[in-house]
Amino acid sequence: MTEVALIGDPVAHSVSPAIQSAAFAAVGLDWKYLLVRVADGELEDAWPGLAHRFRGINVTSPHKQTAARLADALSPTARTCASVNTLTFGPSGSFGDSTDGAGFIRALRRVASRQPATTVVLGTGGAARAVVAALSAEGVAVRVVGRNQVAGSELAQDLAGAGSGVVDFLGDGEAVLTKALVGAELLVNATTMGGLNDAGRSPVPDGVRLRQDLIVFDLVYLPRRTPLLQRAQAAGCLVVEGLEMLVQQGGLSFEAWTGVGAPLEVMREAADLAVAGRS
Repeated sequence: MTEVALIGDPVAHSVSPAIQSAAFAAVGLDWKYLLVRVADGELEDAWPGLAHRFRGINVTSPHKQTAARLADALSPTARTCASVNTLTFGPSGSFGDSTDGAGFIRALRRVASRQPATTVVLGTGGAARAVVAALSAEGVAVRVVGRNQVAGSELAQDLAGAGSGVVDFLGDGEAVLTKALVGAELLVNATTMGGLNDAGRSPVPDGVRLRQDLIVFDLVYLPRRTPLLQRAQAAGCLVVEGLEMLVQQGGLSFEAWTGVGAPLEVMREAADLAVAGRS
């Protein structure tokens, strides 16, 4: 049986096995999707075993940037954002791609009728890099807000030429975020704050106003309606759930591994059921 997996830490909460297993069954593939916990700093040692065992791998926090360094070859997208969430192993070695950015754009377009001209992205990790690169490629100006000054400065420098959209790192803090949101049309949470391991918290301080005309997109998908999305919805904002991005980027990973068009509706239904079972 062909096996693929999700690696990261943590991974036990993931609904990706349900999504991908439903997709494999829908197209008649006898493939298995596993969860493999790889602790921070251990990916390089685990790499040979993973490459030998699996046909493909999804990569989640904290390994996306390390995977980009270890892969034998990278897609242009992965090279630009220095982040990999999809690995494919074959006779010629490992190929790293990032489907996060494309999945994000597809999820945004499915919900929002307009493309934002200016976006604020919270976070400086691999997911943030992919989102910023994708938005910049669409000509969107991006203001990045985050606690890690080094990672934020590197992100802005690395992605300065990712597209026609200007990328700026502004730092962190309530006053910084308040200023960043002036004139912004989209707010994206690309941190893990508000997820199962950080439940009940929001990456946006209570003192920061969310305007009614703001689109708020949270990449966290468990819980489905995070504290940020609950507050944004109460403020009258259009909200975009991270679950749709998970489905979209998962569909692109599925196609990279199998060469078969992804059954997105099947995957979306499986995602809905899996998340409902966790609530």
